[in-house]
Amino acid sequence: MSESVDIQVPPGQPGGPVALWLNRLTLALAVIGGLGTLGIMAIINADVVGRGVFGTPVPATAEIVSAAIVAIVFLQLPQATAAGRNVRSDMLLTRLSRGDGRAGHLMNTLHHAAGTLMLGILLYYIAPGILDSIEGNETVGLYGIFTMPRWPFVVCVLAGCALTLAQYAMLTIGFGMQTFGRRADA
Repeated sequence: MSESVDIQVPPGQPGGPVALWLNRLTLALAVIGGLGTLGIMAIINADVVGRGVFGTPVPATAEIVSAAIVAIVFLQLPQATAAGRNVRSDMLLTRLSRGDGRAGHLMNTLHHAAGTLMLGILLYYIAPGILDSIEGNETVGLYGIFTMPRWPFVVCVLAGCALTLAQYAMLTIGFGMQTFGRRADA
């Protein structure tokens, strides 16, 4: 028996091919982030076993894990945003959504518009530093023992930030359409 994965448009998000592809891309990044989490677990376990059994730790474990954690957070942030799993007051939104729901949709519109603005500001200020990191051949690890390029981690941050911005913008449009009387999937 085979199950197909159904990528649905989250509530409040407008439908259409742009939203569908955005959701597929954010799901792919979330999967990569999940694989990164498994990688971190493997490195930490190898370090613990190496220390305990062989008396030799895995070199630069702390540095690799600290860089990877930041990348994983940004890889999974767009999917969390699209699914409505970011921090917010559900109690307030539930109360505002009573009746025709326009007050709740307005609050969601304002919340997501603020998120769009904040992610835009973040992207504006971090993108040049990330590009400098890539061009400068920065590394992560311990010099002379183990180093690896830093650019894969910062590219993950840049991609996650850009896709989170896109998710916030799509959700702002969707909730705005619901607030002002249009259906988001129209």
